[in-house]
This record gives sequence, structure tokens and C-alpha cells, in this order.
Amino acid sequence: MGEGALSIGGEALKDFNEKFNLYQKYGVQEYWIVDPGNRTVHVYALQDGVYQVRDLYSEQDSVRSNVFQDFQLPLGKLFDLPI
Repeated sequence: MGEGALSIGGEALKDFNEKFNLYQKYGVQEYWIVDPGNRTVHVYALQDGVYQVRDLYSEQDSVRSNVFQDFQLPLGKLFDLPI
């Protein structure tokens, strides 16, 4: 069983859906989808084998993982990185 996964935007919606379903099927506990275009992060948590939306964060927020307790990511810094 996996602990966590992260997807960065720019991928096709089909790709997101495939990963979402695969990660859910194989028990990845937490899944983050980073959307640089909208400067948001969607966080899903596995509950009873099904992903539930845990939170939606914007660039003013810091995201904290429920799986990796010491991990915190300030989104303003992330979205300001040069590509």
C-alpha cells in the first residue's frame, strides 16, 4: 500500500482520472493534485477504500500532509518558482 502521491498540472484530464483510479485501487492514502494554472492544490484522502476531498488550498495557504506529519508546503513559494 502506498502512502502518498503528487500530480502536477499540465497533464490531460484523462491522465488525472487514470492515476486517481489507480492510486485509489492500490490504497494510496493521500493524493495531491497541483494545478499551477489556477494556483491551487486539491488534496484527497482515502476513506474506506474511496477518495474523499480533504481540502482545496490556494496560493495563500500552506498544505500539510496527514500521511507525512512533518511535511508542510507553502504554496506561494511553490507557485512563484520559475518554470
